Amino acid sequence: MDLSAQTGGHSHDDASETCFICDESKRDKERLWCRGHNRYEDRCWLCHPELEDPDRAYCQEHFLYEDECFLCHPEMKKTSCEDDHSGHDHSAHEIEDDHSGHGHSTSVGELWCNEHGVPEIECGICQPQLAANLPTGEGLKIRMPSAESAHKAGITTGTPLAQEAQPIVEAFCETQYNLNALAKVTPLAHGILVSVRKDLGNLVKAGEVLAELHSAEIAVAKAEFLSASVRADIGRKAYEREKRLKDRNIASEKEFLEAEAADHSARLAFSNARQKLVTLGMTVREIDQVLESEEATATLLVRAPFDGTVVERDAVMGEAVDSGKALFVVADLSTYWLELSIPADHAGMIRKGQDVRAEFPDLPGEVINGHISWVDTSVDKKTRMIRARAVVSEPGGLLLKGLFGRVRISLGQTRPMSLVPGSAVQKHEGETFVFVQEEKDLFSLRRVEVGESIGDRVEILEGIASGDNVVVTGTFVVMSEFLKSRLGAGCAGH
Repeated sequence: MDLSAQTGGHSHDDASETCFICDESKRDKERLWCRGHNRYEDRCWLCHPELEDPDRAYCQEHFLYEDECFLCHPEMKKTSCEDDHSGHDHSAHEIEDDHSGHGHSTSVGELWCNEHGVPEIECGICQPQLAANLPTGEGLKIRMPSAESAHKAGITTGTPLAQEAQPIVEAFCETQYNLNALAKVTPLAHGILVSVRKDLGNLVKAGEVLAELHSAEIAVAKAEFLSASVRADIGRKAYEREKRLKDRNIASEKEFLEAEAADHSARLAFSNARQKLVTLGMTVREIDQVLESEEATATLLVRAPFDGTVVERDAVMGEAVDSGKALFVVADLSTYWLELSIPADHAGMIRKGQDVRAEFPDLPGEVINGHISWVDTSVDKKTRMIRARAVVSEPGGLLLKGLFGRVRISLGQTRPMSLVPGSAVQKHEGETFVFVQEEKDLFSLRRVEVGESIGDRVEILEGIASGDNVVVTGTFVVMSEFLKSRLGAGCAGH
């Protein structure tokens, strides 16, 4: 690479030495720099020939007047200047004070970009570096090559939309079964599956039989229950007999108390045996049938805990299963969970109870409504996202577990907003801008402050007026024109 071409054609005897031409840090921050010709704008006669003073000698090496070129005449540099400017030349205003009567005023505001027909300090094509420090509402001018350029490039504009709208936050979401309405159905005794009565997708009612299990454990429990029932019956009769005898002063107090204790113990054993059958999953009606039939069969029925749909099945006839193994998963699909991932910078805006509207690419045109039910109290270290959950109603069997989509979280009451299409908003060096058309071929890169997103529109809090013509399509064309000097074009070619 030819370094001399980059540094204005000059070089240094000492390779470690630099000056304001080859070292940007040594330039006067108050003066514009001509990026195309690598010199100060107010000393660039290629861009501003009207400013040249023919009565002052011009240093062709450093692009300054000879009487201000301290690179060629270091003896002219004052000590104060050396301390303040670290080796670079005076500012434009200092030069005018030192050399009154020579040439034109070098005030930055009076420089005119002849190439683009705008003040040099407002020329976005020649001075794109100024964009980073623009205050909100201020802008740089971008002149298109011709009055027809915007039309040919398909650039269109529109005024901001003023309307009452509700601020929202957008987040990613994934559908999940509502775990508060889901149950893993397990047998509470080990045994052999002799019958599987329900399959995936079947609708079931609360208490409906899903499978039949042959279990020696349930048979033993039934036998113990029947035995306890007999002992309780005998104990009750013995107690009643002793009570009658005691009332007639025939039986002793001791015999009566022993009969009373035996009766109480038998009834307690019966109650415990009955509770064991309940614990193993038998219903009250099934237990009563055991008493009526006095049969200790090994049959254990596995039933649905509530109305729902069988969403998982791990049951095969003839399989030996242990207690606690989930044979089915039953879910109430009338509601779903949305697992949300919310950017951390919205942490203070999300609350339980806020309404949500979810949309999914796999369900075009469908909007799913619900509300926030939980918000995490920590930020994920890897993703820098906050987890949250919403409960949504299922609109007629459309939702499926595992769908990805976007959700809009309503933050509060509606309020007046100034909205522009999202395509109109541009990011540049970390700041937010829109392009405003001022003439057919002239656009302003305007710094703005944005608020919430409402669908495909963005709220503009500050920076544009209601009647501004904001570029809504073709923004990349104007942005390319703005950045062309950084891509090697601009005034360098003139």
